[in-house]
Amino acid sequence: MPARRIALSALTVLILVLGGILGFGVANNGWKAAPKLALDLEGGTQVILQAKSHNGETITSEQMEQARQIISQRVNAMGVAETEITVQGGTNIVVNVPGKIDEATSEALRRTATMSFRPVLLQVGPNAGVSDAGGASDGTSGQDAASLGPVAQDVASASDGGGEKSSSSSEGVNTYEGEKAWSQAWLNTVDQEEFAKLDCTDPDTLNNHTISGRDDEAVVACGAGGTSKLILGPVVVSGEAIKDANAGADHNQAGQATGYYAVNLSFNDAAGKAFGEMSSALYGGQGATQQFGIVLDSLVISAPQVQAVTTTQSTITGNFTADQAKELASQLKFGALPLEFTVQSEQQISATLGSDQLTSGLIAGLIGLILVVIYAAFQYRVLSIVTTASLAIMGVLAYLIITLMSNMPEIGYRLSLAGVAGLIVSIAFTADSFIVYFERVRDEIRDGRGIVAAIDHGWDRAKRTILASDAVNVIAAVVLYLVSAGGVRGFAFTLGLTTILDLLVVFLFTHPLLQSLGRTNFFGKGHPASGLDPALLGRDLPAYAGRARFRSPEERGKSRKKKVGDQGSASVGTETLAERKARLAREAAEDSHTSDTLVERSGSHAATSGDSSAPTTTPKEDR
Repeated sequence: MPARRIALSALTVLILVLGGILGFGVANNGWKAAPKLALDLEGGTQVILQAKSHNGETITSEQMEQARQIISQRVNAMGVAETEITVQGGTNIVVNVPGKIDEATSEALRRTATMSFRPVLLQVGPNAGVSDAGGASDGTSGQDAASLGPVAQDVASASDGGGEKSSSSSEGVNTYEGEKAWSQAWLNTVDQEEFAKLDCTDPDTLNNHTISGRDDEAVVACGAGGTSKLILGPVVVSGEAIKDANAGADHNQAGQATGYYAVNLSFNDAAGKAFGEMSSALYGGQGATQQFGIVLDSLVISAPQVQAVTTTQSTITGNFTADQAKELASQLKFGALPLEFTVQSEQQISATLGSDQLTSGLIAGLIGLILVVIYAAFQYRVLSIVTTASLAIMGVLAYLIITLMSNMPEIGYRLSLAGVAGLIVSIAFTADSFIVYFERVRDEIRDGRGIVAAIDHGWDRAKRTILASDAVNVIAAVVLYLVSAGGVRGFAFTLGLTTILDLLVVFLFTHPLLQSLGRTNFFGKGHPASGLDPALLGRDLPAYAGRARFRSPEERGKSRKKKVGDQGSASVGTETLAERKARLAREAAEDSHTSDTLVERSGSHAATSGDSSAPTTTPKEDR
């Protein structure tokens, strides 16, 4: 099978596969047949938050990503649907919220993340009530099966803890007077009706439930992943007391690797003392259970069971994979981020304005497309169908890819007004590739090649130019995407995507299609309307046309040459590339011939002079 047919077949299969995936998603997964629109086209509120560290240290990308997750958790917990939260520019978090945000959501965006360690007073099934527990339970399931490993340190006695929270709360340690924070007496302070109504199997409840109690109160919460329902005691240690957390390989008591991963956690001295007292009490059976909960912004991320007394150094194990251990360590390390956010800008965008902008953008793109088609028809005649068809194929591919990316939850791409601008600009880039290719083919025809050979040789020259041009566009798009923020990224993304599609279309469609057309009688024999007529391009056709037929002077383009010759020197400005090459070669040959003539004449003159100066002798017989 010829290479051109393989290329066209591959492109057809690609379009069918993309279309089939989209059609299946629309029919079975509730996908939309059109790309989802970004905030500037759909309408809503955009808030840009700028992060600042309390201690003046450099803000890392890990901290910003953790802050993004925490803010996303807060907004989702407040029931705000279809919110997009992204990190841009290194220290900026962009929050796109459909509609108008209320004061509570605005406050949640600004609030610093909080983490706390609370003893578990009760753990039951995800939809059970207090009466179903049969007393305090220390059973675990899922991620809550994590345990607190041993550290060889003794625990000094701590001051009384529990009861009403006093004014002493420093270095991440909360002190109380009265009952200990892990005492079962705190169970009597919980609203049992609220506890019974909480259904942790419901995804909406799991995502939107917030811990409403204060630090000095017992609270109701769902376990990690909705595997259980918990009652937690007052806060013993807050997240700001964590010095470091990292993931590493887990080892048993003999020092052998278990094949799982663990999380190593360290506190400051004051928090280590308080945490040691809690772990000692829970390990010794003085608490309602032997578990404590790690709460990040109203979400229980883990509830490990104490298996040994620990203080400033602790190890959390639980058959973690490497990714699970890294995620938990990241949550612990950056759970109480030393960051505060200020609102850099807040913009309200109406849906009507976005609709008008989208309509204007589509009209502008349609006008640009029509102008390109008109220019191609005027310049290349019937050959312009290749340009039009290539633009249509590129539009189909761009639509399918953008729509698929928009419907896939892992990507969630939304088309913005800047993205529409990138699609419009890509029309010019794509047309430029066609023009480079067609003009290379025409130059080969002017140089005397046949049309089929001109297409192949012109492609060899044009593809290097096209690759270099599109490589520059891709590099510019990548750099612009990495260093920009906001809507400019949408422009850079569509610019890079359409540039790659331009290469795909030119290599798999435009060139194979032109090769196929070049083998037809209409294009292959250079019909005047084909756009590849050698006579119109400035090249004379051979007199013999085959099958005992000869071309007339008009068919061979003699009339055009005569007209050019009559114009004299004024015609130089309208020379084709092939004519200019022929004229220069002719002038060089004439100059060479003139030089040779002068040399010959000079030699002849020298010989004549030599003969006249020689003595004349007359033969004897003549005398």
